[in-house]
Amino acid sequence: MELILNENYSGFEQEEYLLIKNQKELNAFYGKINRTRKPGLTPPSIDFSTEMILIWCGDSAASNYADLELSEKGDYLEVHKLKATASKEENSLIVSPFSIYKLPLSTKKLKIQK
Repeated sequence: MELILNENYSGFEQEEYLLIKNQKELNAFYGKINRTRKPGLTPPSIDFSTEMILIWCGDSAASNYADLELSEKGDYLEVHKLKATASKEENSLIVSPFSIYKLPLSTKKLKIQK
């Protein structure tokens, strides 16, 4: 699993994990986060025939990025949220951080371990 991007504003109010397996879903996510950005972020170039994207979005109370760990367990992929890393922004700002990870394409289901 490779970290592609850490940013401070996703626009999500609840913590969410998104597994994206095609360009249409990735463009929709970037459409949501770019609604309040000028200029907007450019989606990464991903070969969806061999790769997929895992996105963690923190809630509006989160002020830190989360480090994620991925492990394969039988017929599913298990995601563990590890310690949070301090954001570069001041904690008095309202942020909803997100992190984007690239990983090899898999047909296995995603299981979140909190």
